[in-house]
Amino acid sequence: MTQLLEGQPTTSPVQTVVHLLRAIRYHKAYLVTSLIVAGLLGSVYFFTATRIYEANASILITKSNSGVWSDPSSSDEGRNGLVPTYEMLFSSKVVLERAIKTLQQKPPSARIDLAAHRRDLWVDILRNNLTAKGVRNTNIIQLSYRSQAPEAATEVVAAILDSYMSFMEKHHKDVSIEIMTILETEMKDNEKRLREKQAELLAQKSAAGEISLDEGGNHVHPIVERVIELNKSLLSAGKKRIQLHSSLVAVRAAIQNGGDLRQHLIAFEPEVGQEVIMSSLGMNPQLAAAADKEERELRGYRIELNRLRPHLGPTHHEIVLLHQKILAAEQYLQDYYAKINNRQQTMGRSQLGPLLVTMIQERLAQTTAHENELRQQYEAFKAEALQLNDRQAQLQMVTNEVGRLQNYHNTLLNRIANIDMGQDNTGVRVAVVSDPTAIKGPVAPRLSIIGMLSLLSGLGIGVSIVYVLDLLDDRFSSPQELSEHLGVPVLAIVKKLIANGDEDARLLPTYDDPLSVESEAFRTLRTTLTLSSQDTQRVAITSYEPADGKTTVLANLAVSYAQANKRTLLIDADLRRPGLTKFFNVRGCEGLAEILRSDESIALMAPARLQPTGVDGLDILPCGTRPPNPSELLSESRLAEIVAWAETRYDQIFIDCPPILAVSDAAMVARHTDGMLLVVRPDKNHRRRVIQSAEALASLDVNLLGVVANRVDNKKNGGYYDYAYGYGGEYHYVENEEQDAPPPPATEPRRRRAA
Repeated sequence: MTQLLEGQPTTSPVQTVVHLLRAIRYHKAYLVTSLIVAGLLGSVYFFTATRIYEANASILITKSNSGVWSDPSSSDEGRNGLVPTYEMLFSSKVVLERAIKTLQQKPPSARIDLAAHRRDLWVDILRNNLTAKGVRNTNIIQLSYRSQAPEAATEVVAAILDSYMSFMEKHHKDVSIEIMTILETEMKDNEKRLREKQAELLAQKSAAGEISLDEGGNHVHPIVERVIELNKSLLSAGKKRIQLHSSLVAVRAAIQNGGDLRQHLIAFEPEVGQEVIMSSLGMNPQLAAAADKEERELRGYRIELNRLRPHLGPTHHEIVLLHQKILAAEQYLQDYYAKINNRQQTMGRSQLGPLLVTMIQERLAQTTAHENELRQQYEAFKAEALQLNDRQAQLQMVTNEVGRLQNYHNTLLNRIANIDMGQDNTGVRVAVVSDPTAIKGPVAPRLSIIGMLSLLSGLGIGVSIVYVLDLLDDRFSSPQELSEHLGVPVLAIVKKLIANGDEDARLLPTYDDPLSVESEAFRTLRTTLTLSSQDTQRVAITSYEPADGKTTVLANLAVSYAQANKRTLLIDADLRRPGLTKFFNVRGCEGLAEILRSDESIALMAPARLQPTGVDGLDILPCGTRPPNPSELLSESRLAEIVAWAETRYDQIFIDCPPILAVSDAAMVARHTDGMLLVVRPDKNHRRRVIQSAEALASLDVNLLGVVANRVDNKKNGGYYDYAYGYGGEYHYVENEEQDAPPPPATEPRRRRAA
């Protein structure tokens, strides 16, 4: 069976924060106490801590030859590399030891931070209290020192500055000579590597031979050119071979299909030559040449005739002569082509077809052989070109390395020349731009920082305590907390009732003793529902888990409605553990299950299955025979028809639903009602589980009218009695769903027995 809570969304971070804020509100005493304790501890520390004073000074680092940073120090890389180096020098042991020697010559007040410690710890003490930091985008270093006295802080800063200046002066006196020695050694090593690479370059060029023709890179090697030409010839031969093969296929197809072979003969003329074709036809090549000459002369005659015709008459002797020449040429060509046609017809298809096939095959064989020869030459030259490429790559790498070494050699020469020119200079100059000065007033402890830390620590500890208490105490401490967490009002608070051993509607407090304090809680609940702005004629009731007393609450509430002269109907929709059916001892009677399973008219079936409860104006529709599929029955539309029928006959309808923790039946039933009541036991139900249940109902669009706090014990749940009525008697009643209730007596209502 699908459970209701399985499909609900997880708690969002916003809901978690809201829940924590509510917990802080209910346990704010712990948070306030934590803040007070943290504030007191912070105050004690502030008034008892040793006061710390600070002195500051500034120095400027520049190039001594120009007063500004120059190459390479003028770049951001040089500045970012040198300034941190000079910062670290302040905390070096050499500088601090020299400063300590200076302080030992000062009055004892200048050594107030060192007096209580051993001599071997003095360097570490100075280093821990000293701070040297470069100002952003400048060549200035800010120096500060913290001490127990302002005069001591000033003396220590002055001693460290003197020690630092002395170290820099001594260090830079010999720096030029040291740099010169290093550069000369490096240059000798570079010259040796340069000579080796130059010799390797010559050897590479000698091995390459003719390939080193043009070092500029604009030359194409002859081998590469030969490869390109061979590739073009190979492509041309392949194209020609394909054309010949296509012609051969076409001629064979024409022979097989009886096509005209003369067009293939003419198309094949460029491949085999005109003389070969004429010879194969039995024609003299000289006659073919004469025919060509005659065709050219005929074209000339016609052009000349067209030129003279506009100027000369048709009887002019030149016009007549041109006409005669044209007729003679045309007659000659006509006789020539007639002779060729006669020859072709005489040869027949059997001779012309094989002739064409033979000629094409011969030319195809020649072309294929030529293509194979070109391919062999191409592969050979291609392999040689690849070897050439490798040799050129090796030669280029050696050339680049020689160039790099040559450039580095030139750089070393320039640096040595610069050092020679400026050997009298110290290279870097350090100047004090701000003398050691103590800050007025102590820098530690600071009241603002201590206050902020106290506040944060107090809040952190207080919230942690509240969170732990909220985890350990997973119960609702008051109706206000219950209402705020669930987002609905607490409609009634019902005292824990002690059972008298019998189950009967006439023994309920609302019927047995209507004027008792116990009955007042249910009348209050009735009044609240009646005066609600929402429609509450159809109300479902459920609880978080079994044994929360929802059936008892529902029975008492229904009796109170009946006492108010309202016709009231109880529907037991708990088809799994029917509490109302058992309470009113109507087990075995047909009821809701039979109506839901049947297709008959509800107006006919429902009245016959209503059972009296012994209370005027109060009827019950029992559960009936327990079905194997309660969820499927309750999800059908027939339940809505039953509720609609009941509306026409009763003033108030109450439906008892299963607990929402166990199954989803309650949500299905609530869809056909005006709202739902949730019965909660503060001493039994877990707060987080109940909140999840209410959120699950809200996600299913169930209208939760409110909450009824049930079985409240004044000894365990004292916080609820600030909102409840006082209790007079000692009547106790507890619903026992596991035991069968005896049948209701036929006598008049009995008075409750004293506990």
